[in-house]
Amino acid sequence: MDLTMVAALKAIFDTGTVSKAAKVLGVSQPSVSQSLRRLRRYFDDELFVRSGNALQPTPRAIALQPTVSRLMRDLDAISRPPGGFDPRTAHLEFIICMSEMAEYIVLPRLAAAFAEEAPGCSIRGVRVPQSRLLAALEQGEVDLAAGNLIGADASLRQQGLGEHRLVGLVSATSRWARVPLTRQGYMEARHVAIHRMTDSEDPVAERLRAKGIHRSVALSVSNDFVAARAVAETDLVCTASTSVGRHLAALFPVEQRPLPFDLEPLPTRMIWHARFQRDMRHVWLRQKVEAAYRAAIG
Repeated sequence: MDLTMVAALKAIFDTGTVSKAAKVLGVSQPSVSQSLRRLRRYFDDELFVRSGNALQPTPRAIALQPTVSRLMRDLDAISRPPGGFDPRTAHLEFIICMSEMAEYIVLPRLAAAFAEEAPGCSIRGVRVPQSRLLAALEQGEVDLAAGNLIGADASLRQQGLGEHRLVGLVSATSRWARVPLTRQGYMEARHVAIHRMTDSEDPVAERLRAKGIHRSVALSVSNDFVAARAVAETDLVCTASTSVGRHLAALFPVEQRPLPFDLEPLPTRMIWHARFQRDMRHVWLRQKVEAAYRAAIG
């Protein structure tokens, strides 16, 4: 195994073809084909199989991908002059952990900023379970995570992105759309709970317990869109932040209703590992994510 083989493997992952990988690497197509043959012998696995006009990774290749990406990122870091980062000429992939809803709201704005300021860079959105988040950030599998991130390891660096009031989401055709949502009504209603994989627990449930309010959960999901669809087609109630509720109400026949009690606002933040605190690429990324998040969430 040598760095030429690692670089070829990463390029094929990124492009899906040998010819495009060769173009990215600035070498001939036969050179990449030779590296792929060596890789197949080394791992005793096909690694990529043809599907139409593209190469699809085998399970063995998929298992190797995080390590290969980390190796190439680390190689770039040690070969780059200290302190130097020019987004206009950079060719990097930034990996960000967000919920589906945050991706829907924030990533289009972030992509627009990249297109203008860093046209050679790309963004990959991922979802990582809370139990793996520290390791993923430490090992460079993820650059940063953004969201509520309840229970994230205290050793991680963080920056607040805002606080959001909580509201009730109800179907526009349900009984809750015709009458005010009272405290008694809220406790008697059946609910949809949203528990994202990046949180150690549901932050809404945590706030309700602190107020001594019981909520009867009929459906628990990890996706805001699924929750909104369920609310739209039933008499279920979902408690969500105002920013999320506003965007969901634009997509589904649901309405926001004030809660009949005060709950502590829901904070959002971004977190990253201390090893990247002074990395200029990472500093630039955090600035772009913060700007896009604040502009989109409000």
